[in-house]
Amino acid sequence: MIQSLGERNKVDRLAAFFEAYPLQVRVSTEQHENWPATSALHLLPGDKGEVESVVLSVRGRVAEPRALMTAEVCFGGAGNPLLNTLPDSLAVPICDARPALRDTVRAFLAEAEAARCGHRHALDRLGEVIALMALRAAIEGGAARPCLLAGLAHPQLAPVLVAIHEAPAHHWSIEEMAQIAGMSRSRFMAVFPEVVGTTPMAYLTRWRLQLGQRELRKGGAKVKMVARRSGFASAEAFSRAYTKEYGRAPAEDARG
Repeated sequence: MIQSLGERNKVDRLAAFFEAYPLQVRVSTEQHENWPATSALHLLPGDKGEVESVVLSVRGRVAEPRALMTAEVCFGGAGNPLLNTLPDSLAVPICDARPALRDTVRAFLAEAEAARCGHRHALDRLGEVIALMALRAAIEGGAARPCLLAGLAHPQLAPVLVAIHEAPAHHWSIEEMAQIAGMSRSRFMAVFPEVVGTTPMAYLTRWRLQLGQRELRKGGAKVKMVARRSGFASAEAFSRAYTKEYGRAPAEDARG
């Protein structure tokens, strides 16, 4: 699990979130009345009528009458920890500094105007890319308060968080995390809570529980199996931590 400096600079800070909590965008929800969208994506015009910014309303499908196009966004469920660290509204300007976003928005609008075969599916996929780019901008911007977003923006802590997200069942130690961060143990233990807002082990436990809860709610998995996959030493340890975190036993969230 130990990474070189070059490897740490190439980590994907969003991949694990999208794997656990799939990002989906729907431009038209006529055929998806029960689709659990929790957010909205708006393309807002400037004075000349062209798209000037992308606005992601993270909490709630907030109406935006000025929008040239609006899509509904689902972050894979309210349990997605990334949601709690994002601002209520995230605005990203369309500018030359973001050519990929600008070109994707243009392709999105062209697809909507042409209305060729399969255009609704194309719009949904392009919408997902636009939402992804808005999230990238949020990570690049960081956060003023201690939270996950600040950790993902931190050059030394981001590789640690990514490693935890991608391998929750690994037998993590503080020493190994500190080595990934390129810090001494004492420095790592001081910096992590200052930036993320909790201790490394507390964060690891919470992530394991979040993944376990999601798997239980999907149905078909036994508590013992979920505990092992989530990185707990036993079903009993998982149940104790789960009950402490959520106020109920894991069996109450299990389906099937």
